Amino acid sequence: MAEGGSTTPPPAPETVNLDEVMGAPGSDCLYEKVKVLGSGSFGQAWLVRRKKDAKLLVAKLLDLSQMSAKDQKYVEAEIQCLASCHHFAIVRYEEDFSADPKMLIVMEFADAGDLNMQIKARAAEGFRYFEEHEVGYTFVQLCMALDHVHRNKMLHRDIKGANVLLMSSGLVKLGDFGFSQQYEDTVSGNVGVTFCGTPYYLAPELWKRQKYSKKADIWSLGILLYEMMALKRPFTGANMKPLMESILKGQIPPLPSHFSQDLRDLCISMLEPDPNKRPSIALLFQKPYLQKLLNDFEKSAAASTLIDADTKALIKENIQEAREMKPDSGTTTGAVGNFDKTVSYEGPIRKESNRVWKERYFMLKDGDLVIAVKKGDANTKGISVTTLASVVPVPFHAAKAEGVFALNTLDNKTMWMQAPSKAECQVWIHKIQQAMGIA
Repeated sequence: MAEGGSTTPPPAPETVNLDEVMGAPGSDCLYEKVKVLGSGSFGQAWLVRRKKDAKLLVAKLLDLSQMSAKDQKYVEAEIQCLASCHHFAIVRYEEDFSADPKMLIVMEFADAGDLNMQIKARAAEGFRYFEEHEVGYTFVQLCMALDHVHRNKMLHRDIKGANVLLMSSGLVKLGDFGFSQQYEDTVSGNVGVTFCGTPYYLAPELWKRQKYSKKADIWSLGILLYEMMALKRPFTGANMKPLMESILKGQIPPLPSHFSQDLRDLCISMLEPDPNKRPSIALLFQKPYLQKLLNDFEKSAAASTLIDADTKALIKENIQEAREMKPDSGTTTGAVGNFDKTVSYEGPIRKESNRVWKERYFMLKDGDLVIAVKKGDANTKGISVTTLASVVPVPFHAAKAEGVFALNTLDNKTMWMQAPSKAECQVWIHKIQQAMGIA
């Protein structure tokens, strides 16, 4: 981290020859192609083998020229978010490479498919339901993963069965932080205009054009829990209009009675239409049922011969993180969906300008972010929080400094700020998100 009045610049973007990074077996590259895992409008996902240790990984080759400017910004921000996560139940980020207009993202490979495939297969087999402990173990892992995301002042925005990847060890991995075409519209609130596919997992407040918040992630996880239990979705429709009407009407079909009342009640609580009454992850972990699931999962993982020692150590660390969570921790939320002009905060900060860090004084007040050369300076510049699309942490590997966060605006501009410490950075992000009505 830059000290005192240092003006150490952030690193310039590095570009590489992607043919030297990923190529055919036997070629002189870092990763050998094994097979194509999938293709989409923005590129391809490859199964690759890292030459230095023969480890199988996933390499996503994205064509940024096929994306809108806003989607490009979100991809960059979400790479930063994924790189900030260190959790056994989140797909591990390895590294990324840029060669304009292409980008290659290398991440962990999950070897047992995804949850959506499992749900569909069981439904096709005459509704062969999961056992309650199977649902519970998957759900508690996803709760811990989402807590980690929210604890780091981030949102997932695309929780669904296809983005829950499965391991043959029994662990699950939350992946794909918003790399879909649905992402831009979810964030901007233009629900149902240009969606690719049908947004079954979107919370009622999003259909009402309110901002995306952590509580919308909770709703999506609740829909997924319902789907794991019933092998079908609670809200359906032949097209957007009847689906929207079904979600806003809020009539939830009864869950299968062979599941415990505790699990059924847990699921229904997450599908509360009012985001301000919907529980946070922190409040969910206060429920005895989820605490028991956490204990049972801990014992099962510790005894497993399919989980390596390093992963077991990380599981232990992440479980302890979940246990230490309090209802008033950073994963809880206040009122969501509306801008809050009452939130205020101020302090010294560094602002990046033309790759130079400049000492500044930053103030959040009356719904505006105001920046001055020093405290008390009458000459200030400000922007309204209503112009912000997101505020996200920038990982050390990208910023080469601690305590850096990015302000991303609705008109596709990005500003990097550096707080005096990592803890202070977390406070700034949380305060700004509160003012935006998304925390």
